[in-house]
Amino acid sequence: MHEHEGLSPTHEMYLKVVYRLRQANEVARVRDMAKGLGVTPGTVSAVLKKLERAGLLVHDRYGAVRLTPAGERVAECVVRKFETIRVLLTDVLGLDAETAEVDACAMEHAVSPGAVSRMEYLLRLVHSGQINVQPMFRAAAARAKTTCTDCVSLGACQAVAGITVGRSNLERN
Repeated sequence: MHEHEGLSPTHEMYLKVVYRLRQANEVARVRDMAKGLGVTPGTVSAVLKKLERAGLLVHDRYGAVRLTPAGERVAECVVRKFETIRVLLTDVLGLDAETAEVDACAMEHAVSPGAVSRMEYLLRLVHSGQINVQPMFRAAAARAKTTCTDCVSLGACQAVAGITVGRSNLERN
């Protein structure tokens, strides 16, 4: 996360969406962002105003959204983290593409630049054949069968799913 710049995971996600839309369509518009993020155009506009005040993008009223050079650097960093984590999850840990995409999207906001660099190094070793990850797949599969079979098969931690404590109780502690 770019905490030292005061960016939240939401801010990073918006910058990433603008970056990706600009790559795919050469233009990013509020309606396309809202559709992709599953939010209203009003929500997108409110976040864009904050990012514009921070000097990370320019939003022409009722028009295109463009990243500033600073916004472009942050977006590229977030995309790099996402892609590195996604590839690590599929190529090293053997997750399916859909799960890896969802997990990488959540993890990209929390991982440090140092951790990403080490992941990239590991991926270079795996892709060059210097490390064989197949034995790890077999060992991980054996452990998964004995520890969290229900969690893996259902796609969510069943211990957490069983908690009925209200959110406000958790926040007080």
